[in-house]
Amino acid sequence: MMAWSDLGQLFRLDGKVALVPGGYGGIGEAVCRGLAAAGAKVVVAGQRAERTDVLAQALRDEGCEAYAAPFDAHKVADIRRMVDDAAAYFGRLDILVNCVGLNREEKLLDITEENFDFVYSANLKSALFLSQAAARHMIAQGGGGKHVHLGSVRTLLGLRGRGYAAYCAAKGGLGTMCKQLAAELAPHRINVNVVAPTFVRTEQVAAMLNDAQFYASLTARIPLGRVAEPEEVMHAVLFLVSRASDFITGQVLYLDGGITATQ
Repeated sequence: MMAWSDLGQLFRLDGKVALVPGGYGGIGEAVCRGLAAAGAKVVVAGQRAERTDVLAQALRDEGCEAYAAPFDAHKVADIRRMVDDAAAYFGRLDILVNCVGLNREEKLLDITEENFDFVYSANLKSALFLSQAAARHMIAQGGGGKHVHLGSVRTLLGLRGRGYAAYCAAKGGLGTMCKQLAAELAPHRINVNVVAPTFVRTEQVAAMLNDAQFYASLTARIPLGRVAEPEEVMHAVLFLVSRASDFITGQVLYLDGGITATQ
């Protein structure tokens, strides 16, 4: 049993290598900074090379170890190449925090195959192959590791008045897929969980949140009366990648101010 005086160490990540696909967005950057503050070496991954470089350099300037790893989440070969590069750079891989999430909103009667495939590929297919590639390295180095994927309340709930069919399908699939990944990877001591927030105040959804009517309707359905902040998502992620969550796997943690408890 751990001594009470050692409880603070449960959340430290010293010596761990953390890969964050989608790491330069509003949520991703908060996650990268939180992981670095907890002592992890951080791989900032994303499609735009210049943005991965900027954040990785900023982390290095702040005294953290960081590496930029550009990749295309829609291409399985590039996912595998990027994960291999990240593991090779630091010599191991302990944590995957998948923050990749993209949407192309279309109402049901207007959905095109191209846009459905884009949303599915970005949110679900990429998650599977990121976990696969990361797990291969974790198993090869003796097992143990943490995978966290960013879901959404759309993992469980639809959204009235918006064209979210493809997005809900992908995020809903992510929740169940991660239960299966957790079951398959448990013998290797690899935990797989999902953090599923409601709207988070980021650049990606700024236009929607700036719509006063939409924001009022949204927050009226959230018992805590507001949307989430990127740092709050980071707090949940840090718990699920730390030793404090070693007996938690296959779960979806809704970070939603109570909306899924009341809808």
